[in-house]
Amino acid sequence: MTVLGLAWRSLKQRKLASILTGVSIALGVALTIAVIALRDGAESSYRQTARGYDCILGPTHGSTLDIVLNTMFHVGDIGGTIPWEEYEAAKRDPMVKYAVPYAVGDMFRGFKVIGTSTDMFRALEDGGGTKLLDHIRGRPFKDGKHFEAVFGSMAAANTGVGIGTRFRVTHGVGVVEHGEQWEIVGIMKPTGTPADRGIYIAIDTFYEVGDHKQAGEQVGKRRDERKKERDDAKQKADAAKAPAKKDDGHGHAHDDGDDGDDHEGHAHDDHAHEEGDDHEGHKHGTKEELGLSAVGVRLKSPVLRLRYVADVRNARGPVQAVLPQDKIRELFDIISPIGKLLTWIVALMIIVAGVGTMVSLYNTIQGRRREIAILRAVGARPRHVFAIIVSEALLLCVLGGVAGMLLGHGTIILIAPFLLEKAGVFIGSGFGTIDLVILGVLVVLGVLIGLLPAWQGLRTPVASNLHPTE
Repeated sequence: MTVLGLAWRSLKQRKLASILTGVSIALGVALTIAVIALRDGAESSYRQTARGYDCILGPTHGSTLDIVLNTMFHVGDIGGTIPWEEYEAAKRDPMVKYAVPYAVGDMFRGFKVIGTSTDMFRALEDGGGTKLLDHIRGRPFKDGKHFEAVFGSMAAANTGVGIGTRFRVTHGVGVVEHGEQWEIVGIMKPTGTPADRGIYIAIDTFYEVGDHKQAGEQVGKRRDERKKERDDAKQKADAAKAPAKKDDGHGHAHDDGDDGDDHEGHAHDDHAHEEGDDHEGHKHGTKEELGLSAVGVRLKSPVLRLRYVADVRNARGPVQAVLPQDKIRELFDIISPIGKLLTWIVALMIIVAGVGTMVSLYNTIQGRRREIAILRAVGARPRHVFAIIVSEALLLCVLGGVAGMLLGHGTIILIAPFLLEKAGVFIGSGFGTIDLVILGVLVVLGVLIGLLPAWQGLRTPVASNLHPTE
C-alpha cells in the first residue's frame, strides 16, 4: 500500500476527529474567499462607477470627495450649488458629449430623489459596459415638466413600488410631503452600481415643487437686496470722491470734468439705470436662483480630460472641476489597509485551524505507538513512518481547503443576487488566482504542521510497543 493510502486509511480510522479538523479548515478557507470576494466586488463597483464621468463640476467651496460621493454614489451632501448657466455652458462646449445636471435635496422613504435628465441613462454604464438606458423596464421619464420617475432596482425593491405607482417626496429626512406627485414609468434592472439606489425625476419637475419655488424667490429677493446695497454704497462712494462744482455764471453747476455737451443740464451716468433695469427685466426662476448640485460631464474622448479641466480652472468661474477616478483612487488608498487587515485576520483563522490539526495529530501519536511499531517491524523504514504522518496532515489541509473553496464560492453564488438587489454590489463568482494561492498555502501548511507529530512518531520505541496494550 502506498504512503497516501496508509495515511488515508489512518484518517478513516479516526473519522470523527478527522472530519472536525477538516471542517475547521474548510470554514476558515470559505470565510477568507467570501471576504476577499466582497472586498474586490465593492472596490470594483466603485471604480467602475467612477469611470462613468470624465469630470464633475461642483461648487468651489465644496469638498472634492464629497462632490464625487454625492453625485455618483448618492452619499452625503455637497453643501452648495453651482449656477445653472454652468450647465448650459457645458452643453455648448465642443469637447462635451454629455452634460448631465444633478439637483438633490428630496427623499422618498430613505432614498435620494435626483433631478436630472435622460442623458444620465445614456452617459452611465454598468460593469459590463451596458448603458443604464438598456436596463430600464418600462421607459425613461420624459424631459421637461412631466412628473415622471425612474427607480433604481434597490430603491424599488425596498420601497415596494411598481410601474404606475404614484408617490410624493419629502425635503431631506422630513416627514412633511410635497404636494406634487410623480408617476413611476420605469424601474431599472440591477446594475451592480450605485445607480440602483437612486430615484430619478426630470429636473424641470424638481424646480416645479412649490417649496422649491418659494425658496428660489427668497434667494432671488436676497440677491436683489444685496445688489441694491452694493449699488447704494457705490453711489455714496462716487459722490464722496466727486470734485467740488463751480458756477459758470449762468446758474448751471458743472463738474470740473464736464464738457460742452452737458450745458443743457443733462447729467450722464453709466450706472444711472442699472438698478431699475435689473428689477424691470429680472424674473425669479428657480433654475437660475437655486442652481444645481453638480454637473456630470462625459467628454467625446477621454484624452480631452486634462484639457477640459484646465479650461474650467482657467475660467475661474464659480465651479471647480473634479476628476472622479482620482478621488476614488485616493479614497481606496485610505481605506484599503483596513480591507487588507480584515483579510489577514480571516486568513489567521486558517492558521489557527492548522495549529489545531497539528495538536490533534500530535495527541494521537501516543495512542498509535503500537501501530507505528508494527509498521516498523514489517519493514517500514523511519522515513516511511515520517511520510505517512506528514501525509495525514497534508490530506486534512488539502481536503479541508477544497471543501472550503466549494463552500465559499457556493455561498457567493447564493448571496450574489441578494447583494446586487439590496446593496447594489456585484460579486463575481468562479475560481481564480486566489484559489490557487490558498491551495498552495494549504499544501505548505499541511507539511509544516505534520513535522512535529512525525518527529514524535519517529521517537516511538519499536520493541516495547509490539506487545498488545490494555
